[in-house]
Amino acid sequence: MSRTPVQDQTVSARNAIDVERSWWVRLDTRSPARLDRSARSGRRSSPSVVHPVAEIRTEGDIELMAHAGRVAAMALRAASAACVVGATTAAVDSAAAGVIAAERCEPAFLSMTSAVDGRRFPSATCVSVNEQVVHGVPGERRLCDGDVVKVDCGVRYRDWCADATVTVGVGTVSEECRVMIARAKEMLAEALKMVRPGRRWSQIAERLQCIALEGGYGLLTDLIGHGIGRQLHEWPEVPNSLSQSLLQRRDFTLLPGMTIAIEPMLALLDHTPVQRDADGYPIGIATRLASNGWTVEAVSGLPSAHFEHTVAVTASGARLLTSLEEDHS
Repeated sequence: MSRTPVQDQTVSARNAIDVERSWWVRLDTRSPARLDRSARSGRRSSPSVVHPVAEIRTEGDIELMAHAGRVAAMALRAASAACVVGATTAAVDSAAAGVIAAERCEPAFLSMTSAVDGRRFPSATCVSVNEQVVHGVPGERRLCDGDVVKVDCGVRYRDWCADATVTVGVGTVSEECRVMIARAKEMLAEALKMVRPGRRWSQIAERLQCIALEGGYGLLTDLIGHGIGRQLHEWPEVPNSLSQSLLQRRDFTLLPGMTIAIEPMLALLDHTPVQRDADGYPIGIATRLASNGWTVEAVSGLPSAHFEHTVAVTASGARLLTSLEEDHS
């Protein structure tokens, strides 16, 4: 599940890049968030603010996260198979929830509360269809031929979390959407290849940005990856594009033992060129928060794609924690 700022209105192209990320309020009910004073007060952080550093995990910690990750991968495989014409998004969620329960794990999203009104997220997964970018609440919406479905799944095992997302085309998907899905998948694969100790995250973010823009797609600059461990959402922030705030105060160096959720996403554009902010960095597409307090939608009504893996940084690169062994055979 991506981090996102609270939005009670359409996010305009001009303010999207630097919107105060009020999701730094406590999202995980199991433990308090570590906030600086400016985040608590709602003021924008200054470059001098020192944010909490990412924690370094032990091999034992990472093994527990890998167990949660394998269950998440199994749940997503079941959910993907359930994405057929006529199925409800609730049925897709049930397929994943059944796997998580059978493996004696917990659905991590059920422990999250909305920063808008305190409502708990009601399902094991987020199922977002077409114009729904992220955090779709499963329900009675039926899938149609050609739909683009994003299924996001968080799993907790012995207090350790893993988070992963896949995008699935239902039935016969248009060539435009098929290519978009492939491009988003390529973004994640490229990020995984670039993970290594000593690399600055901004280098990876820049590459992800280039892949999206070179393909002619819109960015989701307000929706970013995150650190992960005992909490689903931890430091550091893991954006998919460059911004002045990333380069000045939010960048970080990858170190062995870090665990992060990398989740690139992109969207079709409505023939409107990508806008740039005053510093020359790309601005994300306009989005709005649905009335359910959770789902982020593209104002254009056009589909988007989203992939995510939880990884551990090792001396040799990225260890993928949210996959099945047979996926690599």
